[in-house]
Amino acid sequence: MEQTNAPGESFAEIDVDALTRALDVHSLRILVAIDQTGSISAAARSLGFSQPTITQHVQRLEARLGASLVARTARAARLTPVGKLLAAHAPRIDASLTAAATELARVLGRRADTVRFAAPADLIAPALAPALGRLAATRPDVATTIIEAADAAEAFAMVRDGRADIAVTSEVAPRDDRGAAPRRRGLRSTFLFAEEIVALTTVDAESTAGRVDPLGLSTSTWITGAGTCTDPIARLIGRTPRDADIAVSLPAAAIALAAHGAGTAFLPEGALAGATVPANVRMLGLTPAVTRRTTATTLVEAATIPAVAEALRLLATHRPSPADIDALVGARRRSTGHRARFAPHTLSPQHHHPQHHHPQHPTPDPTLTQETDAMLSSPTTRLAAAGAAAAASVLLLSACTTTAAPTPEKSVGADTGAEIDSIAVALPGSLSNLYVGQEAGILNYYIASIAQEGLVSIDAQGRVQPGLAESWEQTDDVTYVYELRDDALFQDGTPVTADDVVFSLEEARDETASPGLAYYLSGVDTIEKTGESEVTITLNAPDPAFSANMSSGGAAFITSKAFWEEHDGKVGTSDALLLGTGPYQVTEFVPDSHVTLERVDTWWGELPKVKEITVSFIPDESTRLLAAQSGDIDVAFNVPLAQAAQWEKLDTMRVDYINDLSYVGLYFNTGVAPFDDPKVREAVAHAVDREAYVSSLLRGHGEAATAIMTPESLGKAYDADAAREKLATIPQWDFDLDAAAAALAESGSPDGFEAELLTPNTGPQLGSAAQALAQNLADIGITLNVREVPIEEWLASLDASSDHGINLMWYFSTLGDPAEVPSYLLGAGNPAAYDNAAVTDLLAEAGATSDPAARIDLLVEAETLQAQDVVNVPLWWGQSATAFANDLGMNDYSSFAFISSWPTQLYRAAE
Repeated sequence: MEQTNAPGESFAEIDVDALTRALDVHSLRILVAIDQTGSISAAARSLGFSQPTITQHVQRLEARLGASLVARTARAARLTPVGKLLAAHAPRIDASLTAAATELARVLGRRADTVRFAAPADLIAPALAPALGRLAATRPDVATTIIEAADAAEAFAMVRDGRADIAVTSEVAPRDDRGAAPRRRGLRSTFLFAEEIVALTTVDAESTAGRVDPLGLSTSTWITGAGTCTDPIARLIGRTPRDADIAVSLPAAAIALAAHGAGTAFLPEGALAGATVPANVRMLGLTPAVTRRTTATTLVEAATIPAVAEALRLLATHRPSPADIDALVGARRRSTGHRARFAPHTLSPQHHHPQHHHPQHPTPDPTLTQETDAMLSSPTTRLAAAGAAAAASVLLLSACTTTAAPTPEKSVGADTGAEIDSIAVALPGSLSNLYVGQEAGILNYYIASIAQEGLVSIDAQGRVQPGLAESWEQTDDVTYVYELRDDALFQDGTPVTADDVVFSLEEARDETASPGLAYYLSGVDTIEKTGESEVTITLNAPDPAFSANMSSGGAAFITSKAFWEEHDGKVGTSDALLLGTGPYQVTEFVPDSHVTLERVDTWWGELPKVKEITVSFIPDESTRLLAAQSGDIDVAFNVPLAQAAQWEKLDTMRVDYINDLSYVGLYFNTGVAPFDDPKVREAVAHAVDREAYVSSLLRGHGEAATAIMTPESLGKAYDADAAREKLATIPQWDFDLDAAAAALAESGSPDGFEAELLTPNTGPQLGSAAQALAQNLADIGITLNVREVPIEEWLASLDASSDHGINLMWYFSTLGDPAEVPSYLLGAGNPAAYDNAAVTDLLAEAGATSDPAARIDLLVEAETLQAQDVVNVPLWWGQSATAFANDLGMNDYSSFAFISSWPTQLYRAAE
């Protein structure tokens, strides 16, 4: 008999604390097992207990609660409504307790973690297997299990019921026909990657630029089934199954059948990796493009378990190998190349392989109606969020208060001429490979440029200067001829030859050997030795930025061909190190710990003052500050602005600030509702208070941005003041909450809406700005949930196929070319899914224009058009803060200081 409240008894009269004390997680697990198995005996077997033990547990819980939980028959058992209610809450309660117990066990060192994955069979190879391999390497204490689900709905159910921790699922949809991800109550979804769907066919259907309309293939036999993405394509175009169609369960079978002309198959790019497709088979992209988007879903509470969080992070680092199809390659290379420059903290090498897109899952369970607020996260994230909210409050008050002036910068003494035995450098990130081609974060550039050189170098003003090439000339629009120095030597004493240069650049443009550099050389046609000391490079088309790309701030890291081949290309590791021509040689490298470099006498330039450099990788901000306070650091990169005041107060160090060519801005994914509505975008743009961000959040160490281009990037044509005047001509959306409310009222969402904005855990200032924006948007009826995530997850969300309609962009340029950031944010494959033919034409024209002023005019016009469409909303141009020991000076400290052999500019300063 089921018990209910007595007539007239109110909820307030029930002792909730007593009910809470009556519950225990073991009994809740028993209820879940009974619900899943349908009988007491089966539940007992699944849990490893005897039937009487299970029965006694249930009876004791019923007695404590005063309610019937299980309705029993001779052969079965089912949960009563009260039992079902408890079973529904059980997985989340279990996950929360497991998170707490896991943290405690980790501190006590007593427990190995377990992560359970559920996924349909077709996602195990492209998504799960690589993540499990990396998890085993980084967390050998974590045990993993994989449960093969029949489909996405079953994988979701496993997570919801507590049978799995993470569901990896996919969905096929046209790239321009999607809204925000469905929000499921109690669950959190993480976008992982996207792949385009590719047609494999022998049918001679009409195609344009390597793409085909699937309607043109609809009359042929189709290869369908679980091993393909053919079924969702059929539904998209309304094609009904044919008797002649062939169903398969494996992608390899579909490829083989298509290769023998048995029919047309539709597969995700990743399924073609490593496959041999005969020349008679056409591989075509679709028009309009269709993608398969893959996500990971977990209970909100389970996401706080460290092993689960680490698994999610590693899942987000992987991007499956793409198909080599001309229609897809260009934009993918662009995306891959630019991802490396987003943030000052570097990533694992796997992050920089070219890739993208996704299969179908059935309609989600209708009971999963809304995803829990994204701000429910780990204790660390909650603390970060609380701090961000506090910072946001400061920002909101900034218009009424006076911002405290930064501590005056300390002066540095004159050069004493003395040699320096050693310096200790703190890097705010961790490197796992020193070769920029394999790991291309901005900090990798800072370190590699000490040991390796390009054909040219970049001076303090960003101008191209001689490097390994003592001279060069551009003989026509696409041809560059470089004459090498006679006295150039590698650090092992062997001479630099034209063959070494050709070999190094060929490896740099190979997507397998150098995924972090290949995009920047994708416009090169030929690299040839045209003399004993002469190298000639020919481009496919004119590129005004190419000359600077031949520096170590771009894509040229010249090494010895013999050294590379001796180590089978596995350079930049602790075993192979680096061999270059710079003034310092790497003598020791311990990944994720430190690197040591020693001065050599083989360099063609003037001998630097510093003899030895030890670079320690110290990602934790507080640890870096403590090391500085202890006097253990001579140089610290990227002092966090939130700690700048503490660093400025150090007696032994000074903090120098410089514009760092970085851009921070909002952008909207125009393919995700409601941000496909220009009025919605306008409303958000008017809620952005750029001046407050700079004055209060950055403490004045930055500048409110009026454009995607930075003023420094216009340096070849304009001085600083003229550059700012030029960029200010681009239309602006001023901070005005009344105008924001009016724009929202005119939109298709006049009553407001809810959206999520992710911020990287390496950029707390971005999180604070996002929280400030969220408070402003709340005033006009928009709920913006800000969630801090690992940088890997944030980077994954920048994909144009992701489900996030509002995003933050954080981009660091090395060379300061004016087209670099606009070409990424507005060009082919841009993360906003923005398609404006006029903008595309302007970018192309700018790419073919050599006159700096004319080129900038074209870029300003392109930015003007996108600003009118409210696609990108600039927030600020950043500054970086570098801490130096008081007795250490640096000549020519500028925005370009650290992308060449910067230790050569250090000197011992007079007290």
